[in-house]
This record gives sequence, C-alpha cells and structure tokens, in this order.
Amino acid sequence: MYLDDIAAAIRARVPKDRMPAGNTAELFRLYAVLLRVKGRSVTRSDIHDVWSAWTASRDGEHVSLVKYEELPHSVKAEDEVFVVAVRQAAEALGNPDPSRPEFADVLFPSGPPREAAEAQQAFELYKIMVQSSEGLVSRRLSMNTFFLTMNGALLTASGLIVQNSADQKLGALGIAVLAVAGIVLCGAWRSLITSFGQLNRGKFKVINTIEKHLKAAIYAAEWEALGQGKDPKIYRSFTSREIWVPTALFVLHAVTCIAAILVSSGCIKLR
Repeated sequence: MYLDDIAAAIRARVPKDRMPAGNTAELFRLYAVLLRVKGRSVTRSDIHDVWSAWTASRDGEHVSLVKYEELPHSVKAEDEVFVVAVRQAAEALGNPDPSRPEFADVLFPSGPPREAAEAQQAFELYKIMVQSSEGLVSRRLSMNTFFLTMNGALLTASGLIVQNSADQKLGALGIAVLAVAGIVLCGAWRSLITSFGQLNRGKFKVINTIEKHLKAAIYAAEWEALGQGKDPKIYRSFTSREIWVPTALFVLHAVTCIAAILVSSGCIKLR
C-alpha cells in the first residue's frame, strides 16, 4: 500500500536507538498520513498527537498521554527526531507542502447542497457570481476605454510638440518623456487585462462547480461547445485578443522613445 511505502521512507530516517519499543508498523503508517496532510509543516505537537493515538490502544495509562503543552521540555525534545524524519521524507518523496482541499470542499465546506433550502441558497449564490462576472466585464471595458483615451492624449501631445517645438532637442526630450509615460501606461494596461482574465476564470470555476448541483449547467455546456478553449479556430479568449492593443502601443511608445532620445542626443538630425 502507498502509505506503507511512505512509512518506510520515514522509518529509514529515524535512528534505530530512537525507535519506540514494540510493533511500530501502525505508528509509522500514522506518520505517513501526517506527511500526506502536512508535509514539511509538521510540528512536534503533531508528532506527539500521532504517538498518543498509537499508544492509547497499547498503554492507556502511559504518563505521556497528555497534551503536548503539558509535557516536560525533555520529553518534547524527543519528538524532534521524528519531525526531522517526516520532513526529510516529505522532501524526498516530492510532497513538501500541506495537502490542499478539493475546490468543491472549499466552496461547500459543509458539504454539497442536499435539501431544497440548501439548493435554493446555492442558486442565489450562483446568480450573485454570474452578476459579479458580468460586472467584471463592464469594469474591464471601462478600463480599456480609459487607457485608450490616455494613450490617445499622449500621442496627440507628442504630435503637438513635433508641430510647435522651436528647439528640436528640447522637443525630442519632451516626446521621450511622454513616450516613457506611455510605456508605463501600456505595461499597467497589459497587467490589468491579464488580472481581469485570471479573475474571471476563477469566477467561472465557482460558477461551474455550483452548476453541478443545479438542473442545468449552461456555462459548462457552453464551454464544452467551444471545445474548452483548446482549439483557437473554435474559440480564442478575449484576453489573448485584448492584449494586442496595449502590446502594439507599447512597441510604438518604445520606438518613439528611442528615436526621441537619439534626436535629443544629436545622433539623429531631422532638419
């Protein structure tokens, strides 16, 4: 059994002179469960709790069958070798981090809805998440409008400087400053588009999980009809398309900035 393999890995890292007396197969199997649950974050208190569960069925009157906090310091220190063994085994077995609950368990901490009242509550939450996703799309459109307007203003200002600047080097320096502002804006724009896309994917993961407990799963069916986004000929995400605009403007601002710096430094003369 897989737990026995983990138990063997832990046992191999415990010095023989520190092994408890008797048949310890069940003890190390419990340590294996502890490794699966907590990985490298296991503590002395965890080790003591496991040892107490194992010892209780063998010697219910053992003096150390008390809470970890009530143990003498010398007894507490004895658990350290097992802490190290579990942590080292977790690292060696590629299971260093605590196990995480399934997504549905996070969404439904008290279990999936079973009664009519619970199903109705899930449906209300479902509607809230759908509305939240739609609101996110509206915020995303407003953000795109804002950044487009700002980039348009910067490009317009650059054009006015080119037309009205009497000093070529000073005008080029002003354009360079505006181009740097444009680069910063486009970088922020790209980052926000990506964040909005990630946030919406998270919302739809919640929506799709709730739909499993409804009579119809319309969004899951829609995603299936779109080939789950695996074929760009069938579906390509909005994020991958939206990001083209700030990327193109980013490149434009960068080229403008380089050209303006060259002009202001005298490497290029326009007239």
